[in-house]
Amino acid sequence: MRFFALTFFIFFSNFFHAQYSVKSIPENLLTGADAVLRKHTMDVVVLAQDKMEIRYHRVVTVLNEDGDDKVDAYAYYEKNDKISTLEAIVYNANGNEIKKFKKKDFLDQSAISGGTLYSDSRVMFLNYTPIQYPYTIEFIQEYTTPNTAFTPTWPFLDDYNVSTELSEFDFRADERIQFRYQEQNFDGYQISSSSTSNELHYKAKNIEAIKSEPMSPSFRDFAPHVKVGLNKFHLEGVDGAASNWNELGQWIYDQLIIGRDKLDPNTIIKVQNLVKGVEDDYEKTRLIYEYVQANTRYINVKLGIGGWMPMSAEEVDRVKYGDCKGLTNYTKALLSAVGVNSYYTVVYGDEQIRSLDNDFASMQGNHVFLNVPINGEDIWLECTSQTVPMNHLGTFTDNRYVLKITPEGGQLVKTRESLDEGNYQKTTGEYTVNSDQSIKGKAVIVSSGTQYDQKYWLKDQPKKEQEDFYKRYFGYINNLTLEEVSFQNNKNEVEFVENVSIKAGNYLSSANDQLILILNVFNRNLRVPSKVRNRQKDVVISRGYLDEDEYLIHLPEGFEPEELMKPKRIDNKFGTYEVALEKVDSNTLRYKRKLLVKSGNYPKEDYEKYRDFRKKVVRGDNTKILLNKKNKT
Repeated sequence: MRFFALTFFIFFSNFFHAQYSVKSIPENLLTGADAVLRKHTMDVVVLAQDKMEIRYHRVVTVLNEDGDDKVDAYAYYEKNDKISTLEAIVYNANGNEIKKFKKKDFLDQSAISGGTLYSDSRVMFLNYTPIQYPYTIEFIQEYTTPNTAFTPTWPFLDDYNVSTELSEFDFRADERIQFRYQEQNFDGYQISSSSTSNELHYKAKNIEAIKSEPMSPSFRDFAPHVKVGLNKFHLEGVDGAASNWNELGQWIYDQLIIGRDKLDPNTIIKVQNLVKGVEDDYEKTRLIYEYVQANTRYINVKLGIGGWMPMSAEEVDRVKYGDCKGLTNYTKALLSAVGVNSYYTVVYGDEQIRSLDNDFASMQGNHVFLNVPINGEDIWLECTSQTVPMNHLGTFTDNRYVLKITPEGGQLVKTRESLDEGNYQKTTGEYTVNSDQSIKGKAVIVSSGTQYDQKYWLKDQPKKEQEDFYKRYFGYINNLTLEEVSFQNNKNEVEFVENVSIKAGNYLSSANDQLILILNVFNRNLRVPSKVRNRQKDVVISRGYLDEDEYLIHLPEGFEPEELMKPKRIDNKFGTYEVALEKVDSNTLRYKRKLLVKSGNYPKEDYEKYRDFRKKVVRGDNTKILLNKKNKT
C-alpha cells in the first residue's frame, strides 16, 4: 500500500509538471509566438447587484525576451475590493517548479502614474526577473468586488505573437439579475459555447498566434472576444440601471453630474465681466476656455465614486486644479454662467482611433472633454490642456464615436475626422551651396491638423530638447548645426510656425571636379514599411497628410548644373507625389515637392504596392544633381 501511494504521488507530480513542460506545447502554437497561454480561465459569479466574485487563472509560457510583457501577473483593485487569493508559481522549461510567490510577495502601489493627487486605485504585481528562457508563470487571483458596472470582457487571444492552448470563460448571475452579452469576431475560430437564462460558458483550444504586421487594423477589431454587461449595476456606492446608451447617459447625468455645477457668486460676476459686450457664443467660448487654461492645471483625482464623479465646479474654482472630469465640469459651469450651453462628453482617448461600441452600452471610455454646439457646429474643448487650441481635435480624440451627456440622456455622436489635406505642412526655404561642399539655409515650416499635434509642444521645451528634435528631424544631414530656431503658435488658426536656420559641413560629395548635391534639404522622407511575407491583414492608413515644399537653391560661384532633374509625378490610390526643379537664373534653382498620402483601408494584397509607392517617394527625395565648373570664357 505504501508503495502504491508513493507511486501514485510520483505519477501525479510528474503529470502536473509535464503539463507545463515546453515540450508538450503543440508545434503550431510555437510558430510566430513570443509567448503561449497554456491555460487562461475566468469564473465570474454575480451574486447581487453589488456583489461579484471572480476567480482568474493564467498560465503563460514565455519563449523569449519579447514575451516578458505577456506575463500579466498583476491585480488592480479599489478600496472596497477584497482579494482573497493572490499567488504565482514559476516553472522552468521542463515544467519543474523553481519559485513560488504568495500574496505578501507581490508589490503594492498606486495604479495611477505621476500627476495624481490622490487615488483609491491600486495594483499588486509580480516583480520577477527570469534567469533563462523559456519559463512558465502560473498566476491565480480570487477577489470580490461591489463594482458590477465593470463586468469583464474576455479575450480568447491575448495579443499579437501570443498563442492560446486553452481558454475558458464562465459567467453566472443570480436569476433575478438580467445581463446582456455580445460575441465579436468569432468567425474562423473554434470556440464552443453554451448558455441559459443566467449562465454563459465558452471554451477555445489551440488558437495560433497572429503575427504583428505594419499598418494593421487594431488588434481588438479582429481578435475574438465576448462582452458582458448588467442591466442593473453598482459603482462605488451608487446603484445604476441601463441597457442602452441613452439610459447610461441619463444615469451619468442624474447620479454623477447634476448639481455639481454651482459656482461662487464672485466667480460668476468675474466671468460675466470677462465677456461683457460680447454677443457671439463662439467668442464667449474662446474667452472662457482661455480663462480656464490660464487659471487651472491638471491633477488626477480618483477616490471612490470620485474616480467617476467630477469634483464640484466650486471646488475646482477654489483649488485651481482638477482631473479631466473636474476641469470639464468646471468649464461647463463657467460657460453656463455666461449663457452658453455645453455637454460633458465621454471618449476613449487613444492615438489609435477607438470608438465607444455602438451596439453595446457599458462603462467604456477613459477620458472626458466638452462639447459646445454653436450654430449647428460641434465645438470641442480639451479642458485638461493649457496649450491645446479651442476646437482642435488631435489624434487623441478625432474621428470616433463618443457619448454626449445631456439632461435627456446619452447621445452617441462622432467627432470630426481629420481630412488628409487638412493635416498639412508647408515648408518654404532657401539654402546656399558653398564650394567647400557645405550648405547654409533657413526654412519656415507651417503645420496644421495632426501635423500641428506633432510640433506645437516644441515651443515650451528646453533648448536641448528642441535641438534633439531637429537632429532627429534632419537626421539624414551629417554634421548638422542648428543655428537659430523660433516659433509662433497661432491658436486661432491652429497653425504652428517654425523658423529654422541650419548649416552643415561636407553636405555635398564630389567626384573628379564635380559636386554631387541631394536637392531636398528640409523634408526628406526615408521611411518605407518593412517587408512582410504572406501578409494576412488589411492595410490601414488611419490618417493621411499633405506636405508641400518649395526651396530656392543658391549655387556656388563658378558652378552650374550638368542638367536639371526631370519632373516626376506619381498618382495612385495611395496618394500623389510630385517633384520638379526649375532654373530661376544662372545661379539659382527652385525646387518644388508635393506628397499627399491618403487615409483608408486597403486589401492586404495592396501592401506591396504601397511599399513600392513609398520606395519611389524615397528615391525621389534622394534625387541628386551634378554641379560642374563653368567653362571660362
